[in-house]
Amino acid sequence: MAGQILRFLRVIPAALACCGLFLSASAVGQPAMSRAEVAQLYTVAGFPIANGQPVNRCGTPAKPKITFVDINGDKNPEALVIDTDATCYAPAGRYFAVLVKERVAWRAIVSGNGSIQALSTKTTGWLDMRVSDAGCTREFRYDGRNYSPTTSCARDAVASAPGSPKAVPPPQRAPVPGMSPPIAAASQAAATKKTLDAADQASAFKAAGFKKQGSTWRNCDDRSASGSVERIDDFNGDGLPDAVLVEGGTACYGMTAQAFWLVSKRADGTWKLMTGGPGIAEFLKTKGVDGWPDVSIGGPGFCFPIERWNGKEYKLQRHEYEGKPCKPPR
Repeated sequence: MAGQILRFLRVIPAALACCGLFLSASAVGQPAMSRAEVAQLYTVAGFPIANGQPVNRCGTPAKPKITFVDINGDKNPEALVIDTDATCYAPAGRYFAVLVKERVAWRAIVSGNGSIQALSTKTTGWLDMRVSDAGCTREFRYDGRNYSPTTSCARDAVASAPGSPKAVPPPQRAPVPGMSPPIAAASQAAATKKTLDAADQASAFKAAGFKKQGSTWRNCDDRSASGSVERIDDFNGDGLPDAVLVEGGTACYGMTAQAFWLVSKRADGTWKLMTGGPGIAEFLKTKGVDGWPDVSIGGPGFCFPIERWNGKEYKLQRHEYEGKPCKPPR
């Protein structure tokens, strides 16, 4: 068991960014750790060691990636732990934990499903964070002990507000042109129930260029990478489901450590790739042709490209950061 834990220590990456956390903080070298400390770090992050291997909360052997960064500028490393598993962390397919070392032990200060991204603002010297999970985006601030949410997404607000009225069902859309009412109704249901059947999921991945290897869909040749369906929605209001696919891996996607693909189901039942590439997709309120939302592509730094649908393809339209125009560094 000791030898296996030591092997996990040797594969801990020391890259600046991993799977959605983009920091203006400095990268730091991998700290020297004993086997006991490595095991303690994994356990606190949510991966207890069983038979010499980290295990996720579903009891499945896992290979979480660890990045060391200095989030609060004190020259001491914090640890970001990322794991991907489409089944265990549904619907986002990703889990994260941020740990701080206090004297001789690691302690988790925030964890959960989804992607975590550092903001440019700070609270008590710690970078504020933004967590996105299956369409819900919340901001977190350090309260002196842990990161706590300071904003709620609409879904959370409805679920937590005492005495909230029952959710109003979405209005029925008009039948999709060229489709019979039963087929249109089935497509509208698929667009709102936030799931895809096996056939649609396979078609969506194939449209994005993924290949199935065993039970895993991959676009990247790195065997540690795996694709997942991050979000299902009807982005352009045509009554047909659209999906956002994601895949992580620094070997293929460099500093961004993640890529996305937006695919859309068409009236004939086939799927079409709309846009994609390295980065984290955020769908904005502004729209292009046919009601398609503008897409902000997040990555390292503080100036992100915005793509707009022109009727034929998504093209670069501007650069923004937190809703304000910006100029990307050259």
